[in-house]
Amino acid sequence: MAEVAEKQMIFTTKFVDEATEKINDGIVIKRFQNPWLKSEVGLRRAGVSFKMSPEEQQEYVKCALDIHYFTEKYCRVKREDGSIGDIQLRDYQKEILDNFVNSRFNILMASRQVGKCFYFNTLINIEKDGILIEIRIGKLYYYMLNKERSLTLQYFSVK
Repeated sequence: MAEVAEKQMIFTTKFVDEATEKINDGIVIKRFQNPWLKSEVGLRRAGVSFKMSPEEQQEYVKCALDIHYFTEKYCRVKREDGSIGDIQLRDYQKEILDNFVNSRFNILMASRQVGKCFYFNTLINIEKDGILIEIRIGKLYYYMLNKERSLTLQYFSVK
């Protein structure tokens, strides 16, 4: 018995937005008109053909060429209060991304959420007994080590 070929549609942003709006309004649409797997908006089904507009192609190329632009424009982070917001890359994060882009072989030995920074003059906020203390990591490190050893504090300027 011959298999019946399924109709296939080439989607554009306009068609995807229209299909999403119909699904969100509770309208049942035909499978070939639905870019989403089991009508789960955001979960694209396999084999969906998409045609980009010239503006979308330019944006795609811009993202492919500049990892910083892509990250700051399209990546999101979950904040402490549960909200989701844009990422503003710090210098050390840009440096890490550049290393990954410029070299195939990288190992980043860093655990999560440990307050990574590269400079001793990085300013941090610590709350102790309801009081907010603003201190540089270098000084905090000095005070913590000074409890164990006899240290002297030397100041120098970073250019």
